[in-house]
Amino acid sequence: MENKTVEAKSYTLRESNGSWLGQIVLTSDGAFMSITDYGNFSFAWRSTGEEDFREFILRLNTEYFAGKMANGMSYVAYGNKINRAAQMFAEKILPPLQELLRKEIEAEKLLEGGKDGRGE
Repeated sequence: MENKTVEAKSYTLRESNGSWLGQIVLTSDGAFMSITDYGNFSFAWRSTGEEDFREFILRLNTEYFAGKMANGMSYVAYGNKINRAAQMFAEKILPPLQELLRKEIEAEKLLEGGKDGRGE
């Protein structure tokens, strides 16, 4: 059994008008968990090819993401209904999550670049 420190970050997603879309939790070891207006989905990727799980999320398209969300529910629900729900979830949740993550990563890189005043 392996014990390692895992960090979790929680993100609140909102529509452009400020309406609540959902809460997303990402862990440093590749887990995605959500509570949203479009369903509560989760999945864990254990090999992403990225050191930062957020960077992996930024590379996803909605079709792949929807498939993983449906797969994560397949042990309790299956068929076209869950596939449609997962697709709608992916279309509504993934783009705003990617935008939020993109801004967060860019801000972190700016802070890291300015630590010594010379960008080094």
